[in-house]
Amino acid sequence: MPTPYERIYSLEELPAVVEALRSWAPGVPRWLLYGPLGAGKTQLVRAWLGPEVSSPTFTYIHPYSRGVHVDLYRFPFHSPSRWAELYDLLEEAPLIFVEWADKLPEPPPLPYVALFIEVLPNSLRKIRAILHQAAP
Repeated sequence: MPTPYERIYSLEELPAVVEALRSWAPGVPRWLLYGPLGAGKTQLVRAWLGPEVSSPTFTYIHPYSRGVHVDLYRFPFHSPSRWAELYDLLEEAPLIFVEWADKLPEPPPLPYVALFIEVLPNSLRKIRAILHQAAP
């Protein structure tokens, strides 16, 4: 397993952070995002997938041409069919980002990256990425 990726960055540096993450874990299809409200989770996904990405807080799942963006902040947790749909996406999507991943009842299939974003003073962020994969 590679060493976790860590970096302190400004929002202006987000494209460079995305490029570094792509190189650090090439081809990993599942990216789970953790962090408080306003940490920049959606901004990171937008920097990765393109400017059409908006916050999916009220629609939960947004498919885009380059990947899928999921926001579990207000996900209907009482609906087993919605969970089944989400876990199917986690299995099948070539690239998927899940915000508020701490709300997942079970871990996603391997491999996946857990991305932790922390808000720092002066509009800075700290990111820590950990790759989870099957043992060789």
